[in-house]
Amino acid sequence: MSFVDNGYFAHEPLIVTAPDEEGIRTVIEGNRRLATLTILLGLDAAPDDAGFAMALPSSPTELESLKLVPCYEVEDQALVHRFLGFRHIGGIKTWSAEAKARYLLREVDRVHKDQPEDDAFRIVGRLVGSNAQGVRNPYIAMKILIYAREQFGIDVSFVQGRRFGVLNRAMNSPDLRRYIGFGDARTFDEIQNAVEGLDRDNLSEVLRDMSPTPDGGRAVLSDSRNVTIYSQVLASSQAHKILREYNNLDLARRVVEQASIPDRIAQIGQSVEALNREVERQGAPSEATDPARELASLARALLALIEASQ
Repeated sequence: MSFVDNGYFAHEPLIVTAPDEEGIRTVIEGNRRLATLTILLGLDAAPDDAGFAMALPSSPTELESLKLVPCYEVEDQALVHRFLGFRHIGGIKTWSAEAKARYLLREVDRVHKDQPEDDAFRIVGRLVGSNAQGVRNPYIAMKILIYAREQFGIDVSFVQGRRFGVLNRAMNSPDLRRYIGFGDARTFDEIQNAVEGLDRDNLSEVLRDMSPTPDGGRAVLSDSRNVTIYSQVLASSQAHKILREYNNLDLARRVVEQASIPDRIAQIGQSVEALNREVERQGAPSEATDPARELASLARALLALIEASQ
């Protein structure tokens, strides 16, 4: 334990409010450090079942040195929150994706309340060294989780604690947003309305796919890099059916990829047709003969493969 081995670092003071009428202060920054101290010192505030164990017992001298730690008293909590936001989001001491989203949710709501005519996402983005989009997506993701928990009674603890980055990435997918009934809301008011129109069953399905199976199996969607194909699966009735039947994203992926073959062939055909018209108008150099023969050969081979697979 670094506190016991090295003492409390003076350059990491707890940031606290001035005492209230009862002499009580609120810790704004450093709550985890404070919680660790309460456990080490065995204070009344420490939980009995913290599950905290020391490899070696601490000496009375070591513990005595931790009873007094540096604190920095502030009067304006709003200024401190803005500083901490920049420090932990745009600065060198970053929070987890979920912690960032909780902070951004609070700040966006606060700014909108104070300045309802302005773009709260843009304002908060500037405050934390980001932009409107970088604030909007995590705000939406956290707003959806809160609504799912409070209004639908969905257990979101795993996604919020372990897969929030995946959900945040999913907010970039128009297909997924449509599937859960959120749509393309962008402004503050549009987002509030969209959250209230969420599809409970579809949202529950998506959050369930981001969580381990009841028997401890791997989640269907555990990696943000698979969000795009997962969203395409949701948009394809055939692929979606396979996903639900086998709970296997790789199998559903193959259905999506096979379904796209006709479209890809059609696109290539349109390109070749455009080349034909261009050659009819202005001719082509002799150097184009060999590539054209190769293209024709590839087209015949593709046709043979498709016919053989029927």
